[in-house]
Amino acid sequence: MNNVRFSVNVPIYNAEKFLRECIDSILNQSFADFELNLVNDGSKDSSGAICDEYAKKDSRVKVYHNENRGSFATRVFAVEHSNGEYCVFCDSDDFYDPQYLERANELLNEEKCDVLLFYQEAVVDGVRKKATPHWREKRIFEGEGKKEFYTAMMTSSDFNTLNIKVAKTELYKNDTLDSRKYSFVKNGDDFLQSLYPIFNAEKIVFVPECYYNYRIHSESLTHKIDLNIYNSIFAVRSVIWENYLDGTDILGEDTKRVFAMRSARSALNIVKLVAQQDGLSDEKKIEIFRKIHDHSFYREFIEPNLVKSDLEKKWQFIYDLFSRHSYKILLSTVRVFGKIKK
Repeated sequence: MNNVRFSVNVPIYNAEKFLRECIDSILNQSFADFELNLVNDGSKDSSGAICDEYAKKDSRVKVYHNENRGSFATRVFAVEHSNGEYCVFCDSDDFYDPQYLERANELLNEEKCDVLLFYQEAVVDGVRKKATPHWREKRIFEGEGKKEFYTAMMTSSDFNTLNIKVAKTELYKNDTLDSRKYSFVKNGDDFLQSLYPIFNAEKIVFVPECYYNYRIHSESLTHKIDLNIYNSIFAVRSVIWENYLDGTDILGEDTKRVFAMRSARSALNIVKLVAQQDGLSDEKKIEIFRKIHDHSFYREFIEPNLVKSDLEKKWQFIYDLFSRHSYKILLSTVRVFGKIKK
């Protein structure tokens, strides 16, 4: 039974530098009917002690100390221990505007929706960077109209993060996706956890307002370049296809073809990223290219279903080189045209 309006969930790993600002921004909300779940994922710094300090001062704070399992499993754990009607999330180096929960509560009362979405803005070296929302007016998605939102979610990165979503806790708890199976996912794990609530919501509302501040800094997990990112991206896309898109017309009459093109674009962007790494030998780059090409999702979904002409011409050339295993020519091409744009 829900006994608070919101469960605010914060997964924490070695976050001592910014953790106090994060927690303060939540506890200082103008709306007070919430619990704050701080889940310490085996931090080796003083993060755990900071969490315990806040728990002693504020009864809304609940602290859990776990062995390190990664952000995906940590968020799942937080949901399992959530008592709020709705779940919201905050990364431990980010922070809320003071009126976030109050505004969310107002909109939930007005719209009676299952999922409410805002947008976020980045904070770089303490300076907030103005962002443009996906839509400039409030949008409501119900019934067949939800396909428009699903298309936007699949073709844009604007809705990837959990941190701009307010969703009914029961939707998160009903998701049976095994977090242990996807513990290796380091990029897109929060998008993976967004899928069940979004696709099972009866009513989705987007509001072009920003109350979430996403910090970009040298220690940020999502700021670092992971050369094995393809494993995460392919795993997430496999779940999307198998669980939510296969057999539907969500992306149009030929959803499989469109999703194959989008997936190919993601794969080729990773290829470009690897090719542009100055500190990596050509031999290592080619080794990664081979692993991408040999990945089951690439071989069994992208290659059989991609129509090459669906790609922009600049990517068709790269795709030809990659699919023919002409990796040395591909590397030379990226060096010459190092500013291939997405």
